[in-house]
Amino acid sequence: MAEFTVGCFIAAAIFISGIICILTYHLRRLQLYIKASKFRGPATVPIAGNALQFLGNNEEIVQKMIEFSQSYPSPYRIWLGPELLIMVSRPEDVKKIISSDKMIEKSSLYRFFRPWLGDGLLSAPAAIWRIHRKLIGPTFNLKILESFVSVFAAQSCIMVKKMETELNGGEFLVFKYVSLCAMDIICETAMGVSMGAQSNNNSEYIETGEKTFAIIYQRVFKVWLQPDAIFHRTRLGREQNKYLNVLHGFTNNVIQRKKEVLMSKNDHKYDTDDSLPPRRKAYLDLLMDLTDNQMKFTDQELREEVDTMIVAGYDTTSNTICSVLLMLASHPDVQEKAYRELEEIYASNKVEEHGVTHEDLSRMEYLERVIKETMRLFPIAATLSRKVTEDFDVGEYTLPKGSIIGIDIIHMHRSQEFWPDPLTFDPDRFLPQEIAKRHPYVYVPFSAGPRNCIGSRFAMMEMKTVVATILRRYVIKKNKITPIADIKLKSDVVLKTADPIKLRIEERISYGQF
Repeated sequence: MAEFTVGCFIAAAIFISGIICILTYHLRRLQLYIKASKFRGPATVPIAGNALQFLGNNEEIVQKMIEFSQSYPSPYRIWLGPELLIMVSRPEDVKKIISSDKMIEKSSLYRFFRPWLGDGLLSAPAAIWRIHRKLIGPTFNLKILESFVSVFAAQSCIMVKKMETELNGGEFLVFKYVSLCAMDIICETAMGVSMGAQSNNNSEYIETGEKTFAIIYQRVFKVWLQPDAIFHRTRLGREQNKYLNVLHGFTNNVIQRKKEVLMSKNDHKYDTDDSLPPRRKAYLDLLMDLTDNQMKFTDQELREEVDTMIVAGYDTTSNTICSVLLMLASHPDVQEKAYRELEEIYASNKVEEHGVTHEDLSRMEYLERVIKETMRLFPIAATLSRKVTEDFDVGEYTLPKGSIIGIDIIHMHRSQEFWPDPLTFDPDRFLPQEIAKRHPYVYVPFSAGPRNCIGSRFAMMEMKTVVATILRRYVIKKNKITPIADIKLKSDVVLKTADPIKLRIEERISYGQF
């Protein structure tokens, strides 16, 4: 009897302690709840908030977010379990948020990237990001980027040569060609080592990265997967651990290859002379200098930044290039106009005889507008998120401390309020006189403000080179053209079409006279 009484007492004590902990937790968040109540949003249920509305796959999650944005004017709120997410899409509000030094802390949702990317630039806390961004910035100066264009061109030529097997055939997955090309480009330029992904048809890293991104996106919206103790005991957790071994193994191989190159002193393609100032060194060269000589980067930080740069260098550009090709195939008049611009630049020179040069890129004005219009409709990310570390006033409302701000890029880029006929593909929206009419923060495909994409110029130069090389060689076609309004989207962190992009290619009749 005594033992039963003691057991009951212990159970009651545990129960009461639990109640006290829960009450204390919510009392501390009382101001957050009060301020959150001022924002409109979808109906919630206790504990889960709106999380149960994101039970579907990644395509259904994106569609649900689009539906919310169409139903609730900016700003509106979503509760993902205990996390308060406030979605913003008014350009003036976006400007104030992402231009402020007080709003550069990435949200807690970025913690799901850390097993893969650690504290690389994408996911690093603000204190680490400030230091690393300052150190890495010089590797993206224009002189270095100009030297990379010859690599962009050479790898693009390899890609179109490999595409010959698809010539005059049926539709094929363009991503497998473009992603391998982008992987070779990022490794040979920023890393200074040749990995031969196209030559070896080695797509293991790319396929594994896609799967890992998909898992990360699931964790963001499915709150029951967010605690590590639960996640790592699930099938997804075990799969992610397996994938991370592959991804980190690839990165370690890149770093080891670079060390061997430096030790053998056979790397004459890039400027790795220690007597030259850091601004002339490429990305991995500088990072290794900072690691070996000045001890500003640890070995782990080196790998995390390399992980980040590789994945950012191939995944974002590959998916955008594929979207550009889809738009060109879907709009033959636009494709013809882009081709004629290239014809003016290259006259009768073939791709193999005259690859793209840095000087050529500045003349591809229409092609650049095509890429920008594609990134309006298919931005790299559907949303950006920031952590609110202190109450932040934006217009007539206050973003409460402890909340997460979501910049609703996809809604802003496709809003009738800012873009006439928003789902019509029109590259001339990006003529200088048209840009001048719009708010500068209504279009932010590479983010903006202090924490914008460090590789945006690199990406645009690469995309123009790759697309131009394809257009000079092939006519891109689509068997059945789907209206933009009917193209379903999904997000594996990077926004993309739900159905993989399949196109077919034909030889350009005028290629021999190009």
